[in-house]
Amino acid sequence: MNKTKILSRGVQGNFKISVIAPSSQLYTKIEQFLPATQKRKLAQIDLIDGTMADVADRIRKSVRDGRDAVILWEPIASAIAATYPRQRIFVVQPSVRDLLNCVRQVPEGKSCGVIIPLSLRAYYDDLEVQFKAMGVTFYCLASDTDERALRASVHQAALSGIQWLVVSAGVEDYVRAEGMEYITLQPKWGGLVRAFFKVLWSLRQSRLLQKKTPSSPRGMTAYYHLDDIIGHSQMMKQVKCLSRIYAASESTILITGESGTGKEMLAQAIHNMSSRRQGPFLAINCSAVSESLLESELFGYTGGSFTGARREGREGLFEAANGGTLFLDEIGDMPYDLQNYLLRVLQERCIRRLGSHQAIPVDVRIIAATNKDLEQAVQEHRFRLDLYYRLAVLLIHVPPLRQRSADIPVVAQVLLQRFNAQYGRHHELGQDVIDYFQTLPWPGNVRQLANTIERLSLVVGREKITLPDLAWVMPNSPVIVDKSVRDQNLRDMTYEYIEKMHQEGKSVSEIAKELDISRSTIYRMRQKYQNKREN
Repeated sequence: MNKTKILSRGVQGNFKISVIAPSSQLYTKIEQFLPATQKRKLAQIDLIDGTMADVADRIRKSVRDGRDAVILWEPIASAIAATYPRQRIFVVQPSVRDLLNCVRQVPEGKSCGVIIPLSLRAYYDDLEVQFKAMGVTFYCLASDTDERALRASVHQAALSGIQWLVVSAGVEDYVRAEGMEYITLQPKWGGLVRAFFKVLWSLRQSRLLQKKTPSSPRGMTAYYHLDDIIGHSQMMKQVKCLSRIYAASESTILITGESGTGKEMLAQAIHNMSSRRQGPFLAINCSAVSESLLESELFGYTGGSFTGARREGREGLFEAANGGTLFLDEIGDMPYDLQNYLLRVLQERCIRRLGSHQAIPVDVRIIAATNKDLEQAVQEHRFRLDLYYRLAVLLIHVPPLRQRSADIPVVAQVLLQRFNAQYGRHHELGQDVIDYFQTLPWPGNVRQLANTIERLSLVVGREKITLPDLAWVMPNSPVIVDKSVRDQNLRDMTYEYIEKMHQEGKSVSEIAKELDISRSTIYRMRQKYQNKREN
């Protein structure tokens, strides 16, 4: 496998970038393009053919040599991001050029429609006008991961008499089911050029910020990293993998999940993996600040704007977070009137202080989080649909603790070690306590588990914490001595919880998924307890 390096000088010539081509054909095309970049002194590029047998060794060597960024295509991007969590990964996404090339491949005389990926959302308005002039039907998406919306768009195209569809990878089966032909939109040369200059801009901004702000001001720092988020279940592996990939992007991220699942920790971890990690990280809870104060907190104000305002005015969080990340927690509770202002900032990347007409440009990445169902809030007219589309660009759902019960033992042990160090104790959790913890629903999630373990570390005098000790810190906790009785009570409690979920209208499949057990286990437990009642 050939490798091409361009050594250049100048401000941007110090950047070291690896490009992993997904095909030999594209590798050859990039290789031919590289001599032209040498004259412009853009960067030092390490080009690798991703189809070669020793590609893993080549990538490992390239990363160890010290890469400012790695540009690659999916699906290898996810694997590389998981292998090198601290490496800046930039995923090549389809460009407008790639999209138009696909449209031109539609046979003449055939009706054509396009389902445009969310990565091109900034071009929706212009593309809609252009496609209308070309006689091409345009279908807009709220999210590439919304299977229901994708199916609805494909079905709508079929009902409209569309014969050919240009779609993203993964949608082909839906198109076939509707009896239409398709062209898969893949990121090619146009996507690479777009990604390359995006990388240069991001690296340059990061370097400038590093010179201006060698350290973040007090109270503006992200302390958590991805390694601080504990969990080895498949669900948490997917969350961490998505976080690594999304960190390389500049797009808005929406984190969903119940209260106490660690959404802000994840937001800080993403910030610390991004090119903005040298910039500030600010957070605000949109539900904890009154509507009258939230506007001034976010956008700032000029002197004399309202009673009690500082004479010299004050900058808002958007200005303070310039060059970094702003975390909007509980975004679902933001007052409806203020949602319009936030939407305007996301669209224009400018803010106006309260009492001022002057537009102030800001360079801020938004990460929002909510424990609410925003789609339902949109239907109930409590949340703006257009704002939801702007926020739900990159989605991450953090699962509740009860859905990843396999993580409970390791989470509990790590928390106990933390409190042992904090209070100077030497406790350890008995296996009976860990088993019991895995049967509980934990509505407060990791936060509730942490509170429980902290109380145990304070009130228990012995070194080993056993099941009877839970009576000190948990209501209705079992006080069990005999192991056979303990196991029987645990089974009873699990069955009672299953019956409670069944009465709430949940199916057997949903219950099994939530408790991380098989459907056959639930059926056996039901049969066993029915036989016990009959006898």
